[in-house]
Amino acid sequence: MTTTIFKRYIQSHQKLRVNGLVCYNNRVVVPPASPIINALLQEYHDSNAGGHSGVLRTFKRLAYQFFWPSMHKTVSEYVAACDTCQRSKYDSLSPAGLVQPLPIPQQVWEDISMDFIDGLPRSDNHTSLLVVVDRLTKYAHLVPLAHPYTARSVASKFIEFIVKLHGIPKSIVSDRDPVFVCSFWHDLWRLSGTKLRMSSAYHPQTDGQTEVINRCIEQFLRCFVHDRPKQWSYMIPWAEFWYNTTFHSSTRMSPFNGATVASHLRSLVMNQAPHQSTNLMSNCFEVGDWVFLKLQPYRQHIIFKRTSHKTTRYFGPFQVAARVGHVAYRLTLPEGTRVQSVFHVSLLKNRVGSDTPTAGSLPPIRWTLASCSRGNPSALFLFRRHNSSS
Repeated sequence: MTTTIFKRYIQSHQKLRVNGLVCYNNRVVVPPASPIINALLQEYHDSNAGGHSGVLRTFKRLAYQFFWPSMHKTVSEYVAACDTCQRSKYDSLSPAGLVQPLPIPQQVWEDISMDFIDGLPRSDNHTSLLVVVDRLTKYAHLVPLAHPYTARSVASKFIEFIVKLHGIPKSIVSDRDPVFVCSFWHDLWRLSGTKLRMSSAYHPQTDGQTEVINRCIEQFLRCFVHDRPKQWSYMIPWAEFWYNTTFHSSTRMSPFNGATVASHLRSLVMNQAPHQSTNLMSNCFEVGDWVFLKLQPYRQHIIFKRTSHKTTRYFGPFQVAARVGHVAYRLTLPEGTRVQSVFHVSLLKNRVGSDTPTAGSLPPIRWTLASCSRGNPSALFLFRRHNSSS
């Protein structure tokens, strides 16, 4: 049927024969069922000359010399299913996953978040900062640390600078730093009755509040010690004072004032309009779907060996094993992978293609961090010491 329609279509339009080839508007006509179509698509899209261009550019390049019915649709389907394009190209769509706000704290310093600022030049034997923030008032404490630090030493500093002033928190929001995933840290807070709320892998937006404060502190230090970077530790008390006495638009007051009017502050936060999700997409995957995984570049240089600056944007594909909550999924990762297998939906992209793929692979993991993720204190010590000397 398709061949008959095709012949009638060609006969009803201008046509001529050149060297035994049927031409239409000076373009070579290719039968719709011809295997040549796939060869042309490979040549005009996958080759060096094709450059893995998008649908429009690939179509225009082909249409200059060739013609077949539903040509644009064929090109669109081929480009969408191209494995190399799916791994290497960025998405121009809005991020997936609707906003899932954390519960509003009931009291000051009952629910906190914490993170590290690493990579600072050595100053008074300090090379890092521990940032601890009260989630209700936004009040922050900055604790200088020296490499190498472990879960035990961080816990000691936490008790010295936080617990003695505010007591033991009910919950702690953090990322999956090796310190926060080791067994000592989990056992310590389990026995203290504190709930640990960790972000999914490579999704720092979970603890976005602390990430913003990190940028504020880094900006403050950059303004005052850019010409003498090894003096940054002496400015930490001023940085903490500046931040805690600065007006915050979200709370309509400074963190210092918020600590004295906590009940009023909580009503303000509750009455605020929730974060809008109008720019986000509600993507959903089913168990068994194949997806590509995006690893953020700012995390890759810590987790993975940097073999090339031009690595692919996505890895995989991997199969969805389970849905975790509303916006996260557990993936079936390769055997022996020591990366957290739960990822936010914004890091996943559906694999296009009708064939059954084979599971992809991840870049090689540094042995030091892999050992740390198993909760090995000695390996964590070596990892921190190596980072401080490099």
